[in-house]
Amino acid sequence: MDRPRRRVVGAMLAAAVALCAAARAPAQKKMTKREAEYQDHPKDIQMCSTCTLFVRPNACKVVEGAISPDGWCKLFDMAD
Repeated sequence: MDRPRRRVVGAMLAAAVALCAAARAPAQKKMTKREAEYQDHPKDIQMCSTCTLFVRPNACKVVEGAISPDGWCKLFDMAD
């Protein structure tokens, strides 16, 4: 094999190894509702249903447990 081809094959192998390692990485632990200072009612006009972290119908990407669409926590991030 010539050198450029070896570099390409080496890069492809490295990428494959990196993808396998990423797939095996444990999921990041979610915060508790207490840690996030979650409340089941909105704060002014801010509420979970308008947050980028909210997952319909009643979950959050970073806070564990059932989340009310009308709730709020200190991690609130307004959707664009």
